[in-house]
Amino acid sequence: MRMRNPGLTAPHLALLLILSMALTGCSPRVAHPPLAVTFLPASGEFVSVDGDRLSFDEVMALTRDTNYILLGENHPNVCDHTVQQRVLAAMAESDTPPVVGFEMVAADKQPVLDDFAAGIVEVDDLEAELEWSERWGYPFALFRGHFEIIRRHSLPVAGLNAPSAVTRKIARQGLDGLTPDEVAWLPAVIVPPADDQMPLLDAVFELHQGRDSRDPELDEATRRERFLLVQSIWDSAMAEAAVALRRKYDWPVLVVAGGGHVEHGWGIARRIRQFDPGARILLLMPWRGGEFEADAADAFFFCPDTYESRMDMTLVATGRGGLLVERVGRGSRAETAGLRPGDLLIEAAGVRLDRLMDLHAAGFKVHKADQPLVFTVQRAGRSFKADVGRLGQPGQGRASKPETDHETDAPPADESGQEPDAASGTQPETPRGR
Repeated sequence: MRMRNPGLTAPHLALLLILSMALTGCSPRVAHPPLAVTFLPASGEFVSVDGDRLSFDEVMALTRDTNYILLGENHPNVCDHTVQQRVLAAMAESDTPPVVGFEMVAADKQPVLDDFAAGIVEVDDLEAELEWSERWGYPFALFRGHFEIIRRHSLPVAGLNAPSAVTRKIARQGLDGLTPDEVAWLPAVIVPPADDQMPLLDAVFELHQGRDSRDPELDEATRRERFLLVQSIWDSAMAEAAVALRRKYDWPVLVVAGGGHVEHGWGIARRIRQFDPGARILLLMPWRGGEFEADAADAFFFCPDTYESRMDMTLVATGRGGLLVERVGRGSRAETAGLRPGDLLIEAAGVRLDRLMDLHAAGFKVHKADQPLVFTVQRAGRSFKADVGRLGQPGQGRASKPETDHETDAPPADESGQEPDAASGTQPETPRGR
């Protein structure tokens, strides 16, 4: 005879089901990202393509028996240049010292570098002799250490790039507008971009549209065609010059260039392989702590992306969301607006601020609309707005009272502009801020 269990009545079963569903709802499953990097690196530490820690000796071992070492950078990043100088110094002291080539110096300034190598021009005189400020724009102090190492070890040094006056003229008038003397500065072979690189270059082109569209005589298709042509000239010229240096000296060639010319081997490296088949190439790229693209280089060094703002504050893109305010100058617009070290800038002009390039986009919107730049800021679990005023104008910023963290902190939809406060360079950086 079957016995009936009084504890499992329908009401009890229903109650158990409800409790089970409630407990499940209180404990949602967490979707963990892949373990791309196995440790939290300190600034300047090296990371392998497998996401593991690399010692400096292991990195230097990678440079041995290599024909070309391409060191990427974000031009204003101090950490990037510190790591570059460390690698350069170690290679200079090794059995296989390198010849050094710079994107930052055009080939028409090679006589100055030759005089520098001969001891005729001193490091203190290089900035003026190379017309560094007028031609490159980023502070010479960031690169001074490179030249001091080159002088100390008597290394050959070369300018790799096509003169900026020539590439600017191509952007305005096309190749047909060049004189024979200007054509002579172009690479013998101009290799077009790889298909894989096109989405990235199109994104950079769109970023520059607001500035370049000031020329009403050029339609968008022509601007894009010339933009891609100039990019191809830069990469082809630097690759051609690097190959010529190897053939001249039979030494490893260390190339210092922006990350957009190095990452994935799309830029300079791809042209080197065409001009010097079978060459062994090592790509070293900075990693900012965000998404880890293992195929972007052969090894990485961790350097958070930093920016010295004209508002007298230092911003750091940590790779974990938001821009960290690392430093604020006394009496600055940033201080007046209420910003303090440790604040996290979350949003501006409807743009989420995860990368420094996002600051460019937000600044462009507000500058174009002649609106003030208003940040949404997080501090100690609370959020508030900080108004730094209109960009490009001396103004007084102001901060609102902090909001409780459950209140809305999205910026008004009509805040929109170019961000002249963001660093601009002779050559475009990638949207990834490398």
